[in-house]
Order: sequence, then structure tokens, then C-alpha cells
Amino acid sequence: MSSCVAKAELAAINFTAGWALKRNVKIKVFSDSKSSIEAIRSPKVKSNFVLLVKDNLYNAKYLVSLVWVKAHAGNPGNELADHFAKIASSCGADMSIPSPYSYVKRVCKEILMKEWNSYWKNSTTGKRTKEILPSANLDLLISNKYVIYLLTNHGPFPAYLYRFKILNNPDCLCGDHGDVDHYLTSCMYTKDHHLLLPTGAARTHWTRKLCKSYLFLNRLKSIFEISRKVCDDLQRL
Repeated sequence: MSSCVAKAELAAINFTAGWALKRNVKIKVFSDSKSSIEAIRSPKVKSNFVLLVKDNLYNAKYLVSLVWVKAHAGNPGNELADHFAKIASSCGADMSIPSPYSYVKRVCKEILMKEWNSYWKNSTTGKRTKEILPSANLDLLISNKYVIYLLTNHGPFPAYLYRFKILNNPDCLCGDHGDVDHYLTSCMYTKDHHLLLPTGAARTHWTRKLCKSYLFLNRLKSIFEISRKVCDDLQRL
């Protein structure tokens, strides 16, 4: 059920509680909104509006009873309420009801993720990272520097340091081009720690899975400590 529908149901229940209390009349409220009734029953609710409804029901004490009925089951009262709800959607009075915290949080998260993904896809940098992680993902907020080396090709590698004139040659001591994949898969100095890198979409799943593996992270650490030593040796030449 949408947030707007649930809020409308709660507003109706709230109005009923006030009406019954004012007239000191016992009534039963039949609602097909199970989520609204559960929100009222919940002891953990944070919404100020739901708390207001609960307070009004408490003040009405035994005057108001809530009963859940199945929607679209031929109940005359329920069908009549649906009829008037449709009329109210086009010509009813507007009502200002604060959105619950959970709804605002979800909408903000959706907007932020949309903007993040738009920036991610339209950015002209980070080609290698985007090949491995084609979209922004909160599950892959990475702080481990060795995983960042793997994803970006930025780290203790001759090919990277050569770009900034820290080294005079982009090649490894073994003679091959010294980028991150070289040390991960083929360098003679890291042969005891080599990894088999998948391609395409499989690489995203592989990265997601292995980033949580302690053994994998230790393996990366060993590889990049060796590549750093190679860079140090090249700098001394």
C-alpha cells in the first residue's frame, strides 16, 4: 500500500476518534488498511502523525473499535467508502499530513542513488573501475586500500608512477608492462599469489564476493607489497 493511501486511512481514523469523543458515541471503524491498523498497534512507531492518531484513540478510550475487513470483498460499507474516496481524490479538500521519517529517508536515498548513478555513468574518468562496477552500489563502499588499487590501477605500479614521472619506465623489473593486472596475474615476482580474473559481468560478482574474504584481502596485500618493492628497486636504478 502506498504511503499516501495509508496516511489517508490514518487521517480518517483520527477524524473518527475525534468525532466519537466529541459526541460521546460508541462506534466501530471498519478498515481494509491492515498497514494502518498495524501502525497504530505498533509500540515502535516513530511517525508524529501516527502518534497523534494513537493519542486521540487513547483519549476516546472504549468509544472507538477498529476492525479489519478484506478489501473488494463485496462489503457494502467498504464499497461505499471506496466510492467516496475516488470522488474525494478529484474534488476533495487538500490535507497537510507530515510524511513519516521512513518514507522521507527512502525517497532521499532513491534520489541520491539516482544522482550518484547518473554521475557515475556520465563521468569521463574511472574507466577501469566502471568496467568492474558498472553502477553505484552502497554494498560496495570500499575503504581497503588494496581493493582500491585493484579497482583503479592507481597504486604502487611502475605504469602508474611513470605517469607522474616518479619512475623513468612503465615496465616491471621482469620486462613486462607494470600495471595492476600484471602483478595480479602474470608477474614472476608475484607468482605464488596469482589470481584468475574473470571478465565482463562475472567480474562484478567476483569483486563483490572476494572483497569480503579475509584470505583474498591478505593475498592482495602480499601482491601489492611485492609490487611496491619492485617500484622501490626501480627508483634506485
